[in-house]
Amino acid sequence: MSNSSLVPLVAASALGALGLIYVVRTKSSAIYDLLILRMTSLWYATVLSKLSNGSKVLDIGIGNASSLLVHTAELKAKDITICGVDYTREYVEAAQENIKKNKAEDNVQVVYGSVYDGSVLSSFPVKNFDAAYFSGSIALLPDPISALHSAAKVVKPSGLIYITQTYQKRGFPGLALFKRNLKFMTTIDFGELTYEKDIMEVFKASGYEIVCHQIIEGSVDNAMQSAYLTVLRVE
Repeated sequence: MSNSSLVPLVAASALGALGLIYVVRTKSSAIYDLLILRMTSLWYATVLSKLSNGSKVLDIGIGNASSLLVHTAELKAKDITICGVDYTREYVEAAQENIKKNKAEDNVQVVYGSVYDGSVLSSFPVKNFDAAYFSGSIALLPDPISALHSAAKVVKPSGLIYITQTYQKRGFPGLALFKRNLKFMTTIDFGELTYEKDIMEVFKASGYEIVCHQIIEGSVDNAMQSAYLTVLRVE
């Protein structure tokens, strides 16, 4: 086959690839559900099971709220209030639509903003949360210690901060770069490659008591990585 005859084939392949990238990037909320809903809905179930009736929780990095709203019946039964914040506007808009679809307005609300912005966190009707929750979001943040401190400012004394996240046990060449570049393909930020030993240093440096750090039953747990629930106590 001559080089000239390959040109149309290469051009068609390139256009097809660009078209696929466009579709994926413009449907990030749906891709988010496809890739991680099953895993993160289990994480929410784990945390919700530990909350007392009437708990008021700040959810940092709530995304499109699909993983949370799987548990709408439990939120209503336990009268739990979730106030979510996310820095991706598309996810916030999708979350607001999902909340309406699930008739969960009395239990869930979400705003666009950053955990580092105290004015955003103080804008909620709830001023003293019983707990804060980082569901797969702690590894996305540029300064996780400051994020923990920021969340703690609106949590009651002796309140708890829940963190669910997958951490690497070991990697292989190119894995960190691959994970970082996934955002270009999907618009979903999977964060940096985070090792368990490194995140434990972050938790210790926060100054908060580590109440528990355990593998989440039924979630990711293999030779490469495991999903953990960590609970910190705010002083």
